Amino acid sequence: MRLLSSLRNSLEHDVTPGVDAEAKARRSNRRRLQVFAVVFLIVLIPGLLWNFLRPAEYRAVARVQITPGSTEPRPGASPLLPGSSEVPRSPSELLTQVQVLTSRPLLEKVGAALARAGQPLQGGDSASRLREMISAEAVEGTEVVELQATGTQPAQLAAALNTLVDIYREDMKASYGAAAGEGLAQARQEAERLAATVQARRQRLEGFRSSTGVLSPERDENEAVARIKGLSASLNTATEKAAVAEARLKAMQSGGRGSAPGADDPTLANMEARASQIAEEIRQMERTYTPEFMRMDPRAKSLQSRLVEMERQIETQRAASRQAALGAAQDEVASARATIERLQAEIRAQRSTMQNFSQRFTQAKALEDDLAQIEKASREAQERLAKLEASEQSRLPALNLVEGASVPGKPFRPDYLIDALIVLATAFGLGLVAIWFVEIFNRQAPLQTPASTTVIMPPPWGGMPGAAGASPQLADPSSADLVVGATAPGLLAATPRPPRELAQEEVVDLLAASAGEGRFVLGLLLLGLTAEEAAALRQGDFDAAVSVLQVTGNAPRSLKLPAWMSECRPSPIGGVDAPLLQDAAGARLRPEDIQSILACAAFDAGLTGAGSVTADVLRHTCIAWLVRQGLRFSELGSLVGRPSAEALALYATMAPEGPKLGAAEVDPLMPALRAM
Repeated sequence: MRLLSSLRNSLEHDVTPGVDAEAKARRSNRRRLQVFAVVFLIVLIPGLLWNFLRPAEYRAVARVQITPGSTEPRPGASPLLPGSSEVPRSPSELLTQVQVLTSRPLLEKVGAALARAGQPLQGGDSASRLREMISAEAVEGTEVVELQATGTQPAQLAAALNTLVDIYREDMKASYGAAAGEGLAQARQEAERLAATVQARRQRLEGFRSSTGVLSPERDENEAVARIKGLSASLNTATEKAAVAEARLKAMQSGGRGSAPGADDPTLANMEARASQIAEEIRQMERTYTPEFMRMDPRAKSLQSRLVEMERQIETQRAASRQAALGAAQDEVASARATIERLQAEIRAQRSTMQNFSQRFTQAKALEDDLAQIEKASREAQERLAKLEASEQSRLPALNLVEGASVPGKPFRPDYLIDALIVLATAFGLGLVAIWFVEIFNRQAPLQTPASTTVIMPPPWGGMPGAAGASPQLADPSSADLVVGATAPGLLAATPRPPRELAQEEVVDLLAASAGEGRFVLGLLLLGLTAEEAAALRQGDFDAAVSVLQVTGNAPRSLKLPAWMSECRPSPIGGVDAPLLQDAAGARLRPEDIQSILACAAFDAGLTGAGSVTADVLRHTCIAWLVRQGLRFSELGSLVGRPSAEALALYATMAPEGPKLGAAEVDPLMPALRAM
C-alpha cells in the first residue's frame, strides 16, 4: 500500500474540470522556481565551500644543465687495455642522472639539510614527502633538466630545490673523483710496463743487426743487396749494348740503310756539300743558256769536269768510311760480349752470399715487426693516459645551474575564480535538469472544451468493428454528443466525445482493489483487449514462461504482459483449447461476466462514478496512453487492434506534435501496470 500511495503522489496532476488556467500556470511556475532554487542552492553552497576552503598550492621551478660523462667502459672490456674504446653519450645517460636527482638517498640528505636550516618537513619520512613535492623532467632535445616543487609553503619549496642541486653537485664530484683516481693509476702502470718492454725489444734488434751485418731495415740499403743489384743493372745495360752493336754490324755487313756512311765522316760531308754546290751552279746556267752554248762555254765545261771529279772522290771516301765503320762495329760487339761474361761471373760469385743475407734479413724483419707492435701498444697506452689526465674533469657529469629556484609569489593552483564559475554553471545546469525531470511527471493531458451547440449521434464506441454487443451505457444517446468547433463557423466539423479516461492513480486503485483472477482480467482490459477478445482467449494463447499473450480474432496480435500477470493467472483447467477465463463450473466467461468483475473492482476502489467504468473505458485509457507517446496510427493495430474511423479522428487531437514513433520506440505498458 505504501508503494501505491507513493505512486499516486508522484503521478498526481490537476484534472479537475473548470480550474482556472491562470491559477494553474502560477502554481506550475512556483513549483518550477522552488525546485530550481532548492537544487541550485544544494549544489552551489557545498561547491563554493569546497572551492574556497582548499589551501593554495605554490610551485617553484629550477633548471639545471647536466652534461653526462664522456667515457664509460664497454661491457666486457677494460677502458685501460688495448682494444677498448669509448661509448658516445646517449639520451639514457641524461635520464639516469634525472633518476638520481629524485632518488631516496639524495632526498634524505636534502631533508636533513632543511632540518638543520630550520625548515623541517611535516611528517615522519622526509624523503617520501620530498618525493611527493619534487619532480624532475628532461627537456627533449637538450641536456636541461627542469625541477619542480609543489606545496603549500613557498619558501620551503625554493630552499628544497636549491639544496637538492647543491647536494647533487657534491655527491657527483665525490663519487666520480674516486673512480677517476683509480683509473689514472691503472693507466699509468700499464704505460710504464709497455715502455720497458719496448726498450728490451729494441736492444735485442740492435744486437742482432750488429752481429749479422743487416745494418738497415730497408733491404736495398744493405751492402750485399746493393752490390748484387748494381751487378744486375750493369749486366742488363751490357746486354742491351751488345744487342745494339750486333744489329748495327749485321746491317753494315748486309749493306742495308744503316751501313751508309756520311753522318759520322766530316770529310765526306764536306765533299758532298761542295759537289751539291757545283751541281746547283750547272743547273742555274742550264736555265739561262742553251745546251749548244753550254757545250761551247769554257766555264760550263770546267764546272762539269769538277763535278765528275768530286763524285769520284766522294765514292772513294765513302768506301773508306764504310770499312772504318765496319771495323768499329766489330770491335764494339766484341767488347760488349766480354763485359757480359765478366758481369755474369761476378753475379754467380755473389749468389751464395745473397742467400745468407736474405735469411738474416728475414729474421731482422720479424724482430722489427714485433718491436713495432709493442711500440704501437705503448703509444696507445701513453695516449690514453694523457687523455685521462687532461680530460679528467670532462669525464665527470658537469652540472650547470641555468635558473635557480626562487620563492613563488602567487599560488599555482587552484584557480578559485574559474572553479567558482564552474560550480555556478553546474548548479544552474542541474537546477534546469531538475525542473525538466519534475515536469515529466507533472505533464497534463490537454483538456477538450465543449462548445455550446451539440448534435446527437449514435456512439462509435462499441468496440472493434464487428464486435457482438455494446455496453448499455455507451448506447445511451446522451453520451454521444458532438462538439461543433468554434474555430470553423458555419461548418459542422463534429468530433465525438470519448469515453471516460481513467487517471493513473485511479488505475492503481482499481488494480489494488482486486486480486487473483479479477486483477488478471483488469490487466487484459488495460492492455487494450475488448471484453469479447478477453472472453475468447484459450489456454494455449498464454505463454507463462515468457509472459506473452497471443490475441486472435479480427485483430490478431502478440502482447508482452507485465510479470505480475503471470502470478495472477487463473489455474489452467483443460488442454490448450480450453478457455483461459472460466467460471467456477469451468465454463467460458461471457463479456457480461467480465463487466461484472470490472464493476465490482470499481466500487471496491471507491472510484468517482464507479458505475460508468466499463471495459471500453479501460481500453480507451490504454489507447490514449499510447497515442500521447506519439505512436504512429498505422501501428496502433499491432498493440490494441484498429479503432473505427470516428475514434481515430478523436485520437488525432490527443497526439503530440512532431515526428511519430514506431511500436518498438514507445512503452506499451502504462506506469500503473508496471507499479504492481
